[in-house]
Amino acid sequence: MFLALVLAPLIIRVFFIGVYRIPQNGMYPGLPAGSRIFSVRCAYASAANVKRGDIVIFVREENGHPYNFIWRVIALPGETVVASGDSLAINGQAVRRQRLREADGRTIFQEQIGNVSYEVALAPSPDSLPPEVSLTVPPDQFFVMGDNRDDARDSRFFGPIPFASIIGRKL
Repeated sequence: MFLALVLAPLIIRVFFIGVYRIPQNGMYPGLPAGSRIFSVRCAYASAANVKRGDIVIFVREENGHPYNFIWRVIALPGETVVASGDSLAINGQAVRRQRLREADGRTIFQEQIGNVSYEVALAPSPDSLPPEVSLTVPPDQFFVMGDNRDDARDSRFFGPIPFASIIGRKL
């Protein structure tokens, strides 16, 4: 009995729950640098289970090394994304933003796409703008973005991510 009580949390941690530390500010304001998150491993049975607004952990290779990324799902397979500067549109509809406050030299907005809303940060005068994007998300892929829009290397830089690269979903 004692052994089962000791092993149960270890088994859950190894096979079902992941713990990740966010190394940079790409998910600010909700998850600033240094935040730890818990995730469900193998969170989705299929690509159809991924929802807009989910924060996903996925593996992407850069410079010959695999890295874990933690970004928010913005667009689903078959949807059209147009991103230019601070503007974002999904399927021809501009994403709604409501200004909330100023914090850490950024303006914090409540962003809403359909019935999903979350906070994003925009710099008043960013050092550089991300690439402009206009694309239709391929089947079994997702367009992901950081909530700190001016400080996130996301799908605007490397394109949509394949479902197979997703290793978890934030709890």
